[in-house]
Amino acid sequence: MSEAVALDDEVAERLVQFEFDPLGYVMWAFPWGEAGTDLEHETGPVKWQRDLLVSVGQELKAGGDLGAIVLRAVRSGHGIGKSALTAWVIKWGLETFAHTRGVATAMTDTQLKTKTWAELSKWHAMSITREHFTCHAKSIHANGDDETTRTWRIDCVPWSENNTSAFAGMHNKRRRIIMVFDEGSEIADKIYEVAEGALTDGLTQIIWCVFGNPTLTSGKFYDLFANPRWVSVTVDAREVPFTNRTLHEVWKTEYGEDSDFYRVRVRGLPPRTGVTNFISPDVVRAAMRRELAPSMYTYLPKYLGIDPAHFGDDESVVTLRQGGMVLGQWWYSGLDGPNLAGKVVELWRQHPQVTQGLVDAIGVGASCADVLSRVPGFPLVRVNVATPATNDFEYFNLRAELWGRMRAWLEQAAIPNDETLFKQLTTLQYGFDAKARIQLESKKDLKKRGVQSPDRADSLSMTFLAEAVRKVESVRRHDALPVKKRTVVWKR
Repeated sequence: MSEAVALDDEVAERLVQFEFDPLGYVMWAFPWGEAGTDLEHETGPVKWQRDLLVSVGQELKAGGDLGAIVLRAVRSGHGIGKSALTAWVIKWGLETFAHTRGVATAMTDTQLKTKTWAELSKWHAMSITREHFTCHAKSIHANGDDETTRTWRIDCVPWSENNTSAFAGMHNKRRRIIMVFDEGSEIADKIYEVAEGALTDGLTQIIWCVFGNPTLTSGKFYDLFANPRWVSVTVDAREVPFTNRTLHEVWKTEYGEDSDFYRVRVRGLPPRTGVTNFISPDVVRAAMRRELAPSMYTYLPKYLGIDPAHFGDDESVVTLRQGGMVLGQWWYSGLDGPNLAGKVVELWRQHPQVTQGLVDAIGVGASCADVLSRVPGFPLVRVNVATPATNDFEYFNLRAELWGRMRAWLEQAAIPNDETLFKQLTTLQYGFDAKARIQLESKKDLKKRGVQSPDRADSLSMTFLAEAVRKVESVRRHDALPVKKRTVVWKR
């Protein structure tokens, strides 16, 4: 800390000692093992966190008066303590060098506020330096006059490809710059490119740390792990003592240890082909703009897809499809199985000639299906999307197959211009299991990453069961029939 600072002498003197010692700062600043605190039963950072903190300090110290550019990229499974380390790096980086400036950003504004910055606020409240620095909703800065708070601070900045000025102007020559990207795999490449401009300051300590789950097989975050300028770290969640081993076993059973889902969420490895949106936003937008004549499909069967709500804030949705068109979609909140069945029967009577009423009959859907089974003439088909796919060479289960057929259908279809439906169709991620079959993200895991259950999209997908069954039956009939040779005579 090369300049006079507005801190108590004792605190300032201690902070100076940790300029090149992030781990020492973390052990000193927080009440590890102290009774009555949140850290009463904790002894300090775990191994991967310690190793990173030590390596950052060593590289800074080696740079000496010439400064240093310290680049760290961490990819990992879930729950390994990335957010805590992010908070420590921000606080250490800010507090141990006068007039440090920096930015922190994350995947989304919500992620930044509710996770990254919330974690920083928690650790700041526990720190021995909390009286000398102030953590606001969008910044943390040294206490002092207006000039001090302006030049000695780190800001919480949502990224935007249309407004990159916060990253382009990050210069602080002869002092220190801190940049932290949380969930870096979801941050646009353009932000990385602009942030590179901060690396041009000479005689400056520059620390840029990027953390994330490796969900993609391309892009700037992915490239960091092959870039010799970056020190990259891969953390397997199974090797971190406080991670949720029970959840790991659930995922292992549900997806398979060698699946892309398990590789990304637990092992911290990138997927084989990229966990990304299963359905392209461009395809969905085109389907919303497309106009088709209903007369094109009057000869085709109509299908009702019925997706009962599985959680309290989910919707029960009914979709009517005929050929390439969605003729209607209705959604309801707070209905139990029998009441939903009543709504379905009303729609069925208003729209005659429905060939099949397909109900997701697992869990709460069972009671809806039971009521519909007692309605004379209702063409009920009970569906269990967790069962094996009819095409089990390509799809992990029936749910993945129905979504796959819906994805292909959207290329030529017309659907309602509904933003909720758009988000649900384009949010679902996918990977491949050990047999290279398409495997979709489960509803439970969507919930865990704060994404709405795709009820409207699931309801639409249910209407493709008949196509799946017809396809496999056609293949079986073809395989079963003997092949007869015949002579073709061309007529002149």
